[in-house]
Amino acid sequence: MMSELRIVAGVSALALVVGVVLWTRWQEQRQQRLARNLIPTSVHDPLLDEVSEVAVREEPKLGGISAAAGQSSIGLTHAPDLRFEYGVVMRGNFTGNDVRQAIHQSRLMTQGLRWACQHQGQWVDVTAQGDVNFEQCHALLPLVSRAGRISEARLTLFADEIRALASHLGATIEPGDVGQATERAQELDRFCEQVDIIVGVNVHFTPIKSPLGSRLLNYLIQEGMALGEDGVCHARAADGEDRFTLVRQDGAPFLPLNLDHEPINAVTLLLEVVRVSDPVTVFREMFAVAERLALVLEGEVVDDQGERLGVRQCTAIEKQLAQVVGTLEVQGISSGSALARRFFS
Repeated sequence: MMSELRIVAGVSALALVVGVVLWTRWQEQRQQRLARNLIPTSVHDPLLDEVSEVAVREEPKLGGISAAAGQSSIGLTHAPDLRFEYGVVMRGNFTGNDVRQAIHQSRLMTQGLRWACQHQGQWVDVTAQGDVNFEQCHALLPLVSRAGRISEARLTLFADEIRALASHLGATIEPGDVGQATERAQELDRFCEQVDIIVGVNVHFTPIKSPLGSRLLNYLIQEGMALGEDGVCHARAADGEDRFTLVRQDGAPFLPLNLDHEPINAVTLLLEVVRVSDPVTVFREMFAVAERLALVLEGEVVDDQGERLGVRQCTAIEKQLAQVVGTLEVQGISSGSALARRFFS
């Protein structure tokens, strides 16, 4: 009986591992939303820097395929999807360069914005097409992101911004229904909160045997991880996207100047479930790294309550991850897809 109680207690504690990091992050982001509902924070925008050159968006497209910048390149993108985006159709006669010039003159807030139009039977990024002529294009904003849902005020402002931009081109606009988009954004926001799960696995070291940062990082390099400029260790896929990360449990970054003389008491490996294509496989990989790290550096793999994590607890987590993947699929979002990465960024 005591053994069963310990198992139940261990699984219950493990559930905290799944949600505690996410909860903290969401609380911080919710506070930031109040300032973003009307007008988002201004950020560096490549579309406004060099009007004469083609810019490549850093954010992932909705199913898009990156193309090298250049007049002859075809910047493929996905067709407008009003389940997840709010769109304003612009009609007239203009080129990709014309649109870029109009963006520069209007100082349009382009954070999260993408442009889509059909060209030679394909959906393309209008701003990447140079001298190609278009008679209409779609300006599209995502309805939700980790910063929160888009507000009705922001949607209205966006339509006004596109109207002002269109005036530079002698074009007209056909805005989408703001009320419907707002309702959809609210639904998506609630859904995203349910599935945006971050799983953490901790490795604790005893005070006497805590490794120096340099020794820890040398081992992580052997595991294929790399220290980023953000002070976090990253395990990346071939496309450069994170599979999982490793951070100091105290929240401090790994600083090169401190690595040779600062012992590390505990680290946490983190998996952002919706941003990887096969969360169960990646979780197994992450847990295996944690186990090897604990073995080599004489630590222990534990949950947030300090209880040992083993095969039984990991099996429970894997079942939860499989459920999340299924829930995403029902909404038409594949875990790890460009759409998922766009939402959960």
